Amino acid sequence: MQTPTNDQNNPYEQQGFTSVPPAFPPEPEQPYFAPQQPQIPVQQQVGPGMPPPYAPQQNPYSGYQQPEPQPYAPQSEYAHDAYMPQEPLPFQNTQMPYRAPRTSNYNRINIILGLVIAALVVVLGAVAVSQMFSRRQNRTAVVSAGTLGSSYTGDAVLVRNEVMFTQEGISQIEYIATEGALVRRGEKVCTVYTSGFSNKEWTTLNNYRTQIKEYQKSLLAATNVETDGQLKRLNSAVLTRALETQQMVQSQSGNLINQENLLTADIGERSYYLKQKYADDQKLNRLYDDEKTQLQRIETWTKPFAAGDTGIVSFYTDGFERVLNNNTYEQFSPSEVRQMYKGLVPGSAALGRNEVPVYRIVRQGSYTVLMLCDDPTWTPTVGASYELLLESFDNTRVSATVESITRSEGELLLRLSIHSEVAPVLYIRSCHVQLSESIYSLTVPADSLTDDAGQIGVVVVQPDGNYFLPVEVISQDSREAHIVPLLNNILSEGSVILVF
Repeated sequence: MQTPTNDQNNPYEQQGFTSVPPAFPPEPEQPYFAPQQPQIPVQQQVGPGMPPPYAPQQNPYSGYQQPEPQPYAPQSEYAHDAYMPQEPLPFQNTQMPYRAPRTSNYNRINIILGLVIAALVVVLGAVAVSQMFSRRQNRTAVVSAGTLGSSYTGDAVLVRNEVMFTQEGISQIEYIATEGALVRRGEKVCTVYTSGFSNKEWTTLNNYRTQIKEYQKSLLAATNVETDGQLKRLNSAVLTRALETQQMVQSQSGNLINQENLLTADIGERSYYLKQKYADDQKLNRLYDDEKTQLQRIETWTKPFAAGDTGIVSFYTDGFERVLNNNTYEQFSPSEVRQMYKGLVPGSAALGRNEVPVYRIVRQGSYTVLMLCDDPTWTPTVGASYELLLESFDNTRVSATVESITRSEGELLLRLSIHSEVAPVLYIRSCHVQLSESIYSLTVPADSLTDDAGQIGVVVVQPDGNYFLPVEVISQDSREAHIVPLLNNILSEGSVILVF
């Protein structure tokens, strides 16, 4: 480095310095602590060509003395970076080469560590919030259905809303409607043959029909059937129906009555065609006249029966239909019901000497059960609903309502009203039943119950938010609670609620 000359342009000469200040101290080879800056006394120097005195804070170069170097001890490998002048040096010249102090590595590390810690805090916070919401989502439960109460068993007699139709002097019944089918009022269900009719009349009719059949065969043998397309089609239809009927009988599946009606229709169509084809044959016409006369004779002993009401038709009866119906069941005592359960028909149900049951029409929608409870000390609630299990060939569960009760001679008789389909009990008169004193409730975790302004309820989770719903607690233990909602159509089986 060159030494500045002593001229007027040299600021050091103007300040009265006689020698050049030492250069910026060289960088130590090892880390060190920067020496502390000593206090600089204020000295005023006035001379020719010198500027007026200034306050120390305005002239930091006035009275400058080179501080003594202080011993130092290295603290770390980054300690030398901490040496930075706190005030501008008086000997600093813009014309002199100057190296800007390096940024401290220690400061950069602190900044990086700060950023890493901040990022870690953000990540941990997000994880904590996510876990909090996850735990909240997991703290939910699904409402399930439940029942409370006891069960009572007993013997029962069923009373259907049915009407039985009878006829005196019947020798034979021809069924038209299908057993157990739904029929309308006025629809033909059967034909009854009265007394005086014998199977001899059927035999005579079948003889005439056999003669007609044999004579038609002889006429067809003299006719080229292949040239008669209409007759060929009718013969094929009858043969196909006959084969279908045979297969149905062998497989024991299908509606045989419907198939028989189809076969009869095809045979009748072919007979009508043959009658028109050989209308000029006198012998065939005479046989047709004999058949018609015999049919008219048989019709004098027949009586068609039509459905007296809309309902299920059945041709099976047990003798109780006349006494056990909607108009009579309330008058029977527990002991009389016990006798009927054993199969003893009351005397009032006896039919006339020549009276024969033809069919019954059972109205749908409801029926009644007369239950003899095995526990005569139980006091059921009139008007309450219970679950009734009918133990029969096909167990049936229905809802039953207590209409009335009668307690006498050590027996408890319950009259239960059932509003359900009658088809499952169409052929049941007596059976063993089980009555459950059940109260419909909803089952929820005990921790889901909460108190809101003195009202116990649960918080229902909905797509648009969570809502408090008041409930009535029927029973509760440490694990679950049976509740009944106080508001309908909001809380039901499958609803999601919060657990606290």
